[in-house]
Amino acid sequence: MNRIIVSKETDPCYNLALEEDLLRNVNDNQVILYLWRNNKTVVIGRNQNPFLECDIEKMNQQGVTLVRRISGGGAVYHDMGNLNFTFVSKKNRSDVERQLKVIKASVEKFGIKAEFSGRNDLICEGKKFSGHAFYNEDSNCFHHGTLMIDVDKSVLGDLLKPSRIKLESKGITSVKSRVVNLKELCSDITAEALCDSLKESFEIEYRDCKGFTEYGKENCLPDQMDKYRDTKWTYGESPVYDAIFEKKTDSGNFQVLAKVEDGVIKSVKIYSDSLKTYNCEDIEKAISGTYFHELDSLLEKLI
Repeated sequence: MNRIIVSKETDPCYNLALEEDLLRNVNDNQVILYLWRNNKTVVIGRNQNPFLECDIEKMNQQGVTLVRRISGGGAVYHDMGNLNFTFVSKKNRSDVERQLKVIKASVEKFGIKAEFSGRNDLICEGKKFSGHAFYNEDSNCFHHGTLMIDVDKSVLGDLLKPSRIKLESKGITSVKSRVVNLKELCSDITAEALCDSLKESFEIEYRDCKGFTEYGKENCLPDQMDKYRDTKWTYGESPVYDAIFEKKTDSGNFQVLAKVEDGVIKSVKIYSDSLKTYNCEDIEKAISGTYFHELDSLLEKLI
């Protein structure tokens, strides 16, 4: 029997872990529609360098979580104005055309005309409101994506760009598109209403499905939770890159040149015009071997 599963959690580590569990355990001749929402989060693709895709420093200041998914594609910003969907099945049951039909039918109930673009996006009037990605593992697969309903676009635009860290990266960069919230196209639409619409459209299209199941931490703890909370997964999957990190202090400026591999600083050279006397070699030794995302806080202590 086909299934609809709705997550009650807004923790991105929980929701991505549950998605992976559903992928590993989907039955033959079954399609699962999984619906989920994250609180303020940037989700990067499997092969992306987070420092090239988003402003880590601003994210930390604003309490925005960074997570890495197992599928490819570009970085996306989630908040409670965004609804995420995942279709999970065996490869022989996956049908992107049917899956898109469910999404388009759900949106069009609100009078919004949706079109599929060649870049795995759904658009309306030339603007993107839904980005998609795909993942295959053995005989199982999923198709997932976002549905922008009332996302804070000012935060999205502020965070999905590199910080003052200048990178020369071998990573994959995202192509930014013009985006639109569905709320701008239909003032009546809400995440809850669209969730209900998706359930109805899925049941009509796939038929062999009765109701939905809510999952939360009280009745389901996914096996992969620790993985998504692990710094090594979030930052360690980043490709090798060279970085120039600049930090200003009251006494002068510091420039840190670092070679980073698997998120760890492998070699580093520091230059400064500071009026204070620092032993840069000691600072370099203290920094070498640490995670690059900890560099700013480490420099605060060292200089």
